[in-house]
Amino acid sequence: MENLYVKLAAYREMETERLRLRPVTLEDAPAMFEYASDEAVTRYTFTTNQSLEETRNNIALFYLASPLGRWGIELKENGKFIGTIDLLDLDLSLKKGSIGYVLNKDYWNQGLATEATKTVIALAFEQLGMNKLIAVHDKENPASGRVMAKAGMQFSHEEAYAMLDPHEKGRMVTRVHYVLTKEEYLAEK
Repeated sequence: MENLYVKLAAYREMETERLRLRPVTLEDAPAMFEYASDEAVTRYTFTTNQSLEETRNNIALFYLASPLGRWGIELKENGKFIGTIDLLDLDLSLKKGSIGYVLNKDYWNQGLATEATKTVIALAFEQLGMNKLIAVHDKENPASGRVMAKAGMQFSHEEAYAMLDPHEKGRMVTRVHYVLTKEEYLAEK
């Protein structure tokens, strides 16, 4: 049986109606820094980047060192790099994983995150043979939950006291979990 990572390696680039999902490169650093330095974007995702050098280091650490299942999101119409989407935490024996995404705020509320998420979900179930996908968002970021729901994922549960907020000292984060199984995906297809 072919390894999940071998299968995943065949999908370094994918296209949707409006997007190209492709490997992240160091040349993407200025466009990534646009949103990675914006606390409105990073508030619920990762530590706000303070310099272009920090963004370049993060690209090398997260996208170049381990590129499989990680894509940059680029607009087909003009080649603008606007975010990333990742298929993470792959469990090869149970064939499950999680999805995470971040998008430049100039492109919010246009259905682009949903479009990218649907593409990665289809890849996971139709091409990779995965059994289950999970996505998690901070309860204070319901817009991310709407992306998950529009992409076909189902609310699973809330996890109170999941972690300390890295941006707001003392705030306990409640994580909201969404799940989609292979059977649910195929039934809705």
